[in-house]
Amino acid sequence: MRGPLPTTQRARRRDCVVWAEIETRAYMFGAVQNERDGFVEAFLSELRARPDLFQVVLRSETDPGRKVETFGSGPSNNEALPAMRGRQFEAPLSLPPSPPPPSTSGEWKVARSAVDVLYGTGTEIQGYLAILARDLKGWLFSFKTFPVTYFVILDTLPNRDRSVLARNVSWAALRAGGYAEGEYTLRKYAVASDKLCEQRAQERLGWMPKEMWEVRKMQV
Repeated sequence: MRGPLPTTQRARRRDCVVWAEIETRAYMFGAVQNERDGFVEAFLSELRARPDLFQVVLRSETDPGRKVETFGSGPSNNEALPAMRGRQFEAPLSLPPSPPPPSTSGEWKVARSAVDVLYGTGTEIQGYLAILARDLKGWLFSFKTFPVTYFVILDTLPNRDRSVLARNVSWAALRAGGYAEGEYTLRKYAVASDKLCEQRAQERLGWMPKEMWEVRKMQV
């Protein structure tokens, strides 16, 4: 949902309608082992170094209560970015191809924060940790045998396609693993991905004769 949209609510001002605007941010949920190794430390450092791209919430399952660690400030320093927020305002009706009115008024109300992605918003929307605690069967982390730190990585820009966040997090991981350096370009991403894929393929398939397996490459 991009830009303000007219609603069916009755406006208090004459010749106006109530407009609604919603901002959502792409996010990624996952986990790393509590016992930090070189890669995990490097990966978290890469995320910390780019507050313009990421806001991160960490939750170790060995910490008491609902203790979390957050970093990444977004567009302005120390700004807590919501995963979803909305607001309403009154303005005259405009229909396509006319542009919607500028949304310069109305108080933003947070519907879901980055922490809510972990814990949920009461009984209405359950977070990942609430679902995992209720029923581990069939979930991604049900097989783990060691403590983990769960993470939520939030895109700092609202309404941006989730593929951008996936690419930026992947690039951070490739840099952390020593497969890439510098700023992202498509060619460097392809080269780094091929290095990673080749190394992992050798580790898993190297016991077989080379002519029995092949690694497809991104780089052309």
